[in-house]
Amino acid sequence: MAVVALLVLLLGSFAGLLIGRWQAALPVAAAIPAGALLGGPEGAALGLLGVAGYAAGLHLHRVVAEQYVPR
Repeated sequence: MAVVALLVLLLGSFAGLLIGRWQAALPVAAAIPAGALLGGPEGAALGLLGVAGYAAGLHLHRVVAEQYVPR
């Protein structure tokens, strides 16, 4: 289960880094209650990890984008 949690966190952060938009996080956040119903507390925790990873990826996207602003 720990490996799956790390993979969800990694994939979420990678998706946030590539996409770079908050609007794409809404469908993922909307899937958390469905994951809680179908997968129990483990599914909800994986969904929360995915959203947290996505938010970290968005932050990293913003940092990298601001670093390469033409001056």
